Amino acid sequence: MKKLIKSLSVGTTGLTIAMFIGSNPAHALTFGFSQLGWEQDGEATGAEVVGTFSGEDKDGNGSIEFKFDTENNEVAVDNEVSAYEMNFFSGTSTFMDFTHTLENIDLSVFFLEYTIGDSSGLIVSIGDRSLGNISNYDSEGFNNRAIVNQDGQDNPITTSETVSISIREVPEPTSSIGLMLFGLGGYLKRKIGTKLVH
Repeated sequence: MKKLIKSLSVGTTGLTIAMFIGSNPAHALTFGFSQLGWEQDGEATGAEVVGTFSGEDKDGNGSIEFKFDTENNEVAVDNEVSAYEMNFFSGTSTFMDFTHTLENIDLSVFFLEYTIGDSSGLIVSIGDRSLGNISNYDSEGFNNRAIVNQDGQDNPITTSETVSISIREVPEPTSSIGLMLFGLGGYLKRKIGTKLVH
């Protein structure tokens, strides 16, 4: 009887864990974003901005915000952005490709705010919007147009018109984890069942 109970409990372990994971999703969310329509000197360039960020609405105000403690010159304790990567692909422009992450930018001048559920409600700014830094990106920095500045360039590259960032949530892979655990539970159940027969 003990072996039968053990066999049944192993078989349902994977399903139980899968249901637990599914009903308790992580608080941090991951999003992908992109921005097209870049022009240089009035000419289309095919340049694009693509990236991802992860964060959590810790204060429950419906948005995810990067917060920096200027007094202590460090990321704030209540910061809500845990990861960020933005890639600029220059297309036919004279600009160079570049990538920004939380590790290679000046966090004291980094701004990110996203209104959760708004497919275009992301505002990102890196740098002081002026020439003189290596590469700056602002999603709404020039007459509500996106702008990129870069050392060695006389003029910035901007979007041709008001082109909002397109943003989407990246789903968490909890369902595939649950299926793997369920399959593992079934495999263990079968192995124990085989031992009972022999």
